[in-house]
Amino acid sequence: MLRRLTPAAVLLTAAVAACGGPTTPAINDPVEIISQGMEATADATSFHMDLTLAGNVTIPESGGSFNLEGTTASGDFDVENEEGRLTFEVPALFDLSGEVLQIGTDSYVKSSLTGDTYSKTTTETGELPADPSSAFAEIRDFLDDEGVETEKLADVNCGDRTCYAVRLTIPTEALPDGLQAFGVDVGDMLGDGLVLDLQFDRETLQLTQVSTDLDAGELGTFGLLVTFSGYGETVDVSPPPSDQVTEGAPALPF
Repeated sequence: MLRRLTPAAVLLTAAVAACGGPTTPAINDPVEIISQGMEATADATSFHMDLTLAGNVTIPESGGSFNLEGTTASGDFDVENEEGRLTFEVPALFDLSGEVLQIGTDSYVKSSLTGDTYSKTTTETGELPADPSSAFAEIRDFLDDEGVETEKLADVNCGDRTCYAVRLTIPTEALPDGLQAFGVDVGDMLGDGLVLDLQFDRETLQLTQVSTDLDAGELGTFGLLVTFSGYGETVDVSPPPSDQVTEGAPALPF
């Protein structure tokens, strides 16, 4: 004979079912959050990425400046099968927009500056427009460098989930030498170092957001926000019709 559950037992059973069972134990060490998070993210077979830039940049050699507002990139990437699609817009640069397709060893590029056709190039090995594995491995490697600081911030809501929030501060001397951006040494732009705010899904430990704000003095101020989602989802990338493709790298109109 089945025993009747007491009201308290019924409520407890319902609560456990609603929560999906035991939750993942919390991690309080920011180094562990970043290490485990980067490992979990690098293991993903596919993902979606959105990037936005904002702020103003001044080019020292020319003295010209432009507003980064509206600079975006968005893409879906199948790391396992070396396929991806990336679209981008840079309004301040001749109202530039375009698309990059990667299918194995074949790359297709189309932009508003080069016309309506895709330019196709082929390499010996495939390379995604944004392969996360190497980038995430490099961030993990920074944790062992002298002067690198980590800080666990308060957890945040990320959609319908909860995310760890961690701040990673990398001193300028720990960054690779010779990095250039806008024709200027990155070390000169960063001052004392690079501060990255990272968010990781508490359940999966996968990276959901990276952001940074930079005050580069005479070079200007700007911010970067990158969000990640769609881990493990199917990515379908097909080559464009043959009559829309030309062989070789695109010829720029300047």
